[in-house]
Amino acid sequence: MECVLDVISDVEGSSRSGRGANQSPGHDGVMASRSEHESASRRAYAWTRSRILDGTFAGGTLVSEGQVAEAVQVSRTPVREAFLQLAAENMLELFPKRGALVVSSSMTELREVLAARGVIEPWAAAAVAERPDRASIVATLRQLLDQTSESIGRGVDSSLQEADREFHQYLVGAAGNKLLASFYSSLRDRQLRGGSMALHNHPDRESEILDQHAVIVDAIERGDARAARAASIVHVEATTLALGLVPLN
Repeated sequence: MECVLDVISDVEGSSRSGRGANQSPGHDGVMASRSEHESASRRAYAWTRSRILDGTFAGGTLVSEGQVAEAVQVSRTPVREAFLQLAAENMLELFPKRGALVVSSSMTELREVLAARGVIEPWAAAAVAERPDRASIVATLRQLLDQTSESIGRGVDSSLQEADREFHQYLVGAAGNKLLASFYSSLRDRQLRGGSMALHNHPDRESEILDQHAVIVDAIERGDARAARAASIVHVEATTLALGLVPLN
């Protein structure tokens, strides 16, 4: 009797093992399909978002699922998911069966972003200028200046905006206040959209950005906190004027 039970147990174990082996390829296929779908959604999201931020899709532009699907070479389903995410981030307003409308940045919102920058950036520049270990920070800032110069040479607005944003984010982070650095980071998308508008309004703003950054770094290197603060204020005010807004101060 024990032998019979052993045989039955062996057969059942083999059957269970066989079912597990047969399920594995199907399971792997489902996981691979899901991964591909998520990748397609991420690509559609990144492609659409980058064109909103650099001004290619200006506020008020109607973007269709088919347009993005064709450009990214994906089906409409992942595009629909990307649109939902961008709508949650207040970049798109969705209209069923019509597409998505790019949400315009209001002048009030832009001014609020610049007001925040006008507080944080001058404070950060002055704080870094007072640091005894600022030499290494200055070295990195000069590398970022070179990146800004290279982006101007390429003639791509989005590259310049990213370089400009990286310069300020690094400077704010170097000031040593993690709470302010985190808040400043949250302004990124709004800052990029505002920067795009400023560049479109004033093409010569490119060289001004580089020159103004250089003045800020020079003041920090000298340890002149007052000059660093003043140079940062000038920089933010210049962006404010380029957007056609009333000066902050």
